[in-house]
Amino acid sequence: MIRPTPEEDAEITAAALSDPDNPPLTDEDWARMRPAREVMPPSFFEPVTAPPRRFFMAEIELDVAEHFKKEAGDDWQARINDVLREAIARKEAAE
Repeated sequence: MIRPTPEEDAEITAAALSDPDNPPLTDEDWARMRPAREVMPPSFFEPVTAPPRRFFMAEIELDVAEHFKKEAGDDWQARINDVLREAIARKEAAE
């Protein structure tokens, strides 16, 4: 880690103090601080169990997309994922 020089630190501090959108915390602000576990719902601290989603582009014929939009409405992309997973499971079961 490269630490700023005292001059750079002073310049950074002056810029931060002059930012009207981010005023420094007062002693009263610090006195009102509470641990996150006291103010956030317990679900906030539960581990994320779903795998992270990764996106990519795929060409889907218009008639196929329209079918899923008509069938599933706003969840049409999730429905396509479900159908593809079902096809994968059937293929793996047949092997």
